[in-house]
Amino acid sequence: MTLLSPLSAGIATLALLATACTTPTATTSITLSGKMDVLGPIPALEPNPIPRDWITQGTPTPGQLTVVERDGVPALKVINGANSIITVKPALASLLATPYLSWAWNMEPQDQGPHPVRLVVGFLGGNPNAPNGTTLPLHDRALSMIWGVSALQRGSINLPQSTNSQQAAARYIARGGQENTGVWWFETVDLSDIYRRTWPNDDIGEVQITFIGVAAAPGKTPTKGYVSGLRLSR
Repeated sequence: MTLLSPLSAGIATLALLATACTTPTATTSITLSGKMDVLGPIPALEPNPIPRDWITQGTPTPGQLTVVERDGVPALKVINGANSIITVKPALASLLATPYLSWAWNMEPQDQGPHPVRLVVGFLGGNPNAPNGTTLPLHDRALSMIWGVSALQRGSINLPQSTNSQQAAARYIARGGQENTGVWWFETVDLSDIYRRTWPNDDIGEVQITFIGVAAAPGKTPTKGYVSGLRLSR
């Protein structure tokens, strides 16, 4: 992967809608071009950046989710707080037909452990018996894209233990290291490859992507992360 320059062609062109978050009425599907823009780089005209068709789990405090410019790149600034928050765009896409997820991120150094700000992806169809007790769109698998402690961890997968009432999200370290913070990085990952490596016994041909979004894990020290240009493609 390479450093992201402002106005990079890898950044999507979808504007963030300057509207309040409400209950979604539709699920976004892939266009005829084989792409779905999830989060674009164009700043909203209002301080609330969450589009009306997104679903939020948890209650963001003022300033936790805002649209800003970071080194000339319009982005969603996410700050972790005392409680976890997740905000996602519902989707309807075949994992095998549209496996590539692209985005750009610029992360502030974290105190310890993985960065609290991360991307999240939900899947449905591979594990139909899994519990789904959240307000997020229906899913039986979930994946977090993590900024790890070390750059050497890049590409590794961790699968925490699930419980009877909650399916644990797998964690894929897409990048990491304090030495890489403070600058824009553009990423593209093959979700189908990560899925196969994480859940090899699932029927991947039946798997649908049901949501894509961002999350912030709880923590005592507020830590910023900037995300732009989220796109799903084939």
